[in-house]
Parts: sequence; C-alpha cells; structure tokens
Amino acid sequence: MTKTKWTLIFLSVIDLMLIIMYLTDYFILFLKPTGYVIPLVTNIIVLAVIGFRSKRYHNLWTIVGLILSIPILLIHGFMVWLADYSYTKIDSPHNQQSLVIEYSHFTLGETTYFYNFYKTKYGFIGKLLNDQSIEMMVQGTEHPSGVGSEDILGLKREKWITKDTVRFPTWQGIKDVYLNPSESQVSIEEIEVFIDMTDNKVNGETITINGNHLTVHYDETSGQSWIEVTNDYDDGAIPSQQCSRIVPNKELGYYMLEECTHQWEYPLYPMIENR
Repeated sequence: MTKTKWTLIFLSVIDLMLIIMYLTDYFILFLKPTGYVIPLVTNIIVLAVIGFRSKRYHNLWTIVGLILSIPILLIHGFMVWLADYSYTKIDSPHNQQSLVIEYSHFTLGETTYFYNFYKTKYGFIGKLLNDQSIEMMVQGTEHPSGVGSEDILGLKREKWITKDTVRFPTWQGIKDVYLNPSESQVSIEEIEVFIDMTDNKVNGETITINGNHLTVHYDETSGQSWIEVTNDYDDGAIPSQQCSRIVPNKELGYYMLEECTHQWEYPLYPMIENR
C-alpha cells in the first residue's frame, strides 16, 4: 500500500473519530478554543498536496476543492472568533477528576453570560455535561463595574460539596453542577414527597441527596420528630447531624435543611433546574 493511501486512511480515521466524539458530546479539550479550525486546515492541506501531486486527477479538481473548502474554514473560524469563549479548569480535591468551564458573554443593553461544563479525568478529553449549562442575564443598570464572567459565576469561590458536585455562589444565587447527573440528582417530586412524609411524621422515610441520607425519625412517647442526616465515609455535602425540617426558600431558589445541630440551616437542593 502506498504512502498516499496510508495517509488518506489515517486522515479518515481521525475525521471519523472526531465526528463520533462530537455526536456523543465528547471533545478533545485543547481543540476547544479554536473549534475545528486545526482539523479543517490539516484536511485541506493534506488533500491539496495529494491532489496536486496525483497523476490520476486533474489539478482543476483540487482547485475546485480548495475554492469550496476555504470559505467553510473561514466561516467556521469567524463563528469561533465571534463566540469568544474562555476556558478554565478546576480540580477535584477528592480524586483526579476535574471540571472544565467554557464561558463567554454578550452585551446589548444588558449582559448575558453563558457557561458550559465538561468533566474530564486527565484533562485531554472532556464530556459535555448536557443540561448543566448556565445562562445568566444582568441588566445594564444592575451591572457593577469591574465584574466579569468569572465573578458572575463565582469562580475561585466554588466548593466541591461531593466528589461529583460543584457548588457555585453565582450572581443569581447558588448553582450546583453535577458531574454524574444520573447518579447525583433527585427529582423535585421526590423531595416534595419526602417533605410531606416529614410533616406527617412517617417514621423511617428515607431520601439521599448529594451524598447525604436523610431519614425521618418519630418518637411516639414525646411526640417529637426529626431528620437524621448521615453519609458514607463523610462524603456528603452536609456533616452528619440532626435537623428539624426541609423548607423551600423561593428567594434563594433552594430547599433548605433547617434547625440543625451544628448550624441553623444548610442549602440542600435547587428548587428548579440549574439554568
């Protein structure tokens, strides 16, 4: 097999891999700042060199290919430039897992901030966290001077409340990002049912939220009920203790665990999706 064929096979494999990764929400992280400009340029150069050197095809076809492909490259490059995304990575204190944050903003009277999140193990390939993106709009009259995208999200003030959950103190309140949503999240309906069971003093009712196991206890003799908070290997977002109730705080947009042993309240779970 000739070098030309080996080159074409290698290029096809790389292109197919990038397409499959894109369709499954996986990305090579070092390519994110420039989009697919580097792969497109590589394809154009390699195919142009092969086309001009080939004796089987007239150079006209290579020129036509360049005329068609270069505008695509320019349009894609312009879109990447227009998006103007910045990137930062925060590492988990629990293991080698990290969270890569892609962010940008757009101003037109008010400023809208966009944040996408990618989980990564070694910082080379990242998985887009679907349905975890955050969009926040700040009115021009409310926007303080000197505050940028990092401040709006609360970067450098974030906290890993579990090994798979990062909590950001954003401009619009607490936002949690889940690196394994299917394992970490519970439904609002489940929490509401648990609150009803707590109010009705249903002994033994249990729910797990952010690594914490919440169990309703009721003592018939005294007529007292409480919520026992425990966790496995101290991996929960809240230290093990007893609390009195769960209360929805509409101002914060969070369910709060109140009247606890160690402090009055803890943010427990968002009342709506983190959008």
